[in-house]
Amino acid sequence: MIYEGLIDTLVDFDGDAFRNIPSIIQSEDLLDDLSEDVIERRYGEAAVESEKEYEGPQSPIILRPFMYGTAIGDSPYARPATRFSDGTHFGVWYGSLELETTVHESVYHFVNRMRDMLKTFETEIVSERRIFLVHVAGILVDLRGKHAQFPGLMDQEDYIFTNSVGAYLFSRGQSGLLIKSARCEGTNVAAFDPKILSNVRHNCYMVYRLSARSGTVMIENPPDRRWLEIKIAF
Repeated sequence: MIYEGLIDTLVDFDGDAFRNIPSIIQSEDLLDDLSEDVIERRYGEAAVESEKEYEGPQSPIILRPFMYGTAIGDSPYARPATRFSDGTHFGVWYGSLELETTVHESVYHFVNRMRDMLKTFETEIVSERRIFLVHVAGILVDLRGKHAQFPGLMDQEDYIFTNSVGAYLFSRGQSGLLIKSARCEGTNVAAFDPKILSNVRHNCYMVYRLSARSGTVMIENPPDRRWLEIKIAF
């Protein structure tokens, strides 16, 4: 069996994971050109906030990643393959058990998206981020420590093996898995079932400053407090 020795450990997990997304730290007043009445604008702002609704089982912080894996064509939710999904049959929600791990993971993908722009930008490229805590409770397949026997789990570019593992677990109704990060020594969660996710809470904001000249991404906690510097390769 191709997965012999790989899928043999289950964990009854009950804890929080960090979810890291692009955001805007300083919100713009999008309603100021619709009404000069302060009270009317407050009603409008309340309506906008209610649509965001980060808490509860219908939170986009929970549900949106699962939509990515089932979208096709020109849908705004269409996405390329991720580590445990080929991007066409099902979506996967990714989080990290440590704050620093979610930063290393998101910096890696941020740099990859900006790689072509780095050739023309002499100034830094900035990404504002918002980090949430999400509660994870369910039976998870534990793949930590398996990468020595199965090096495909840690491949930085080729997701063929991990896509097959994800498809196998999803087809058998598994809720998700735990795995060592491919970017650092931390642990990631890959959830296949939104039912194991709940209680979305804001944790913090961060700013990533990518400099091709110095070959680094500087991570700041607003306002302008340097927290971590990550070297990047081109």
